Amino acid sequence: MTNAHEWITGGQQRFDSLLGRMIREAAMLETYLETIVKELCGSPYGALLISGESSSRVITACRALVDARDDITEPGKQDLKKLLTESKAAFERRHRYVHGAIAWEGEGIPGTMRSRRLKNGHQFERIDIDDLEALANEFNRLIFAATNCFVLLGQMPHASTD
Repeated sequence: MTNAHEWITGGQQRFDSLLGRMIREAAMLETYLETIVKELCGSPYGALLISGESSSRVITACRALVDARDDITEPGKQDLKKLLTESKAAFERRHRYVHGAIAWEGEGIPGTMRSRRLKNGHQFERIDIDDLEALANEFNRLIFAATNCFVLLGQMPHASTD
């Protein structure tokens, strides 16, 4: 994708489709991470700690609970921490796509533009369709890794009426 015409005639539809898929996969992973936190709390009140919180807050709470629990084997803790580290990186990449407005630079190069906390002006990043597709795939992979962590904890996610 190198100019506005190519973007408008084909790239935008592919981008929108991949963006939707990536957002869906990210939401599923976030739900799984929240469920892991609730399970690690060992209390029906665990949801009060993280319900409605950002993904970074959920990951921070999960990491603290993993560290605090002495009933998880060391390899199990390593698996959970690896999931959390990789999830944090994926969510940070996600921000670029979901918090940026579509903009064009120079010769009509599509990208996302967003303001940054405590910075003047806007940050422009070129859109990389291949990266967006890879990110959607990464979230999907992390969902399966989270499922393995449920097995480790002896709990599979289920629909809740809470």
